[in-house]
Amino acid sequence: MIGDLGQLLAWALGAAGLLGGLLAGRLLGRAQGRREGRREAERDALEDTLERMERGRAAVAEGRAGGDDPAERLRRNDGAW
Repeated sequence: MIGDLGQLLAWALGAAGLLGGLLAGRLLGRAQGRREGRREAERDALEDTLERMERGRAAVAEGRAGGDDPAERLRRNDGAW
């Protein structure tokens, strides 16, 4: 009888350990997924920012390559506002 009770207790502890391990694995996996998603979003935002900066630099360089001096560009731009 005591042997049966000990065996039942061992099975119960084993089952509880299994369920606890599954729960811990699920929670850790979810946290890791959130971290990866956050990193991916930050990387995408950085790439977008760099792309915008490059387009802006290209536009400025293109405007300066027009041959006009800065005063002429200012006069032309001032009329557009």
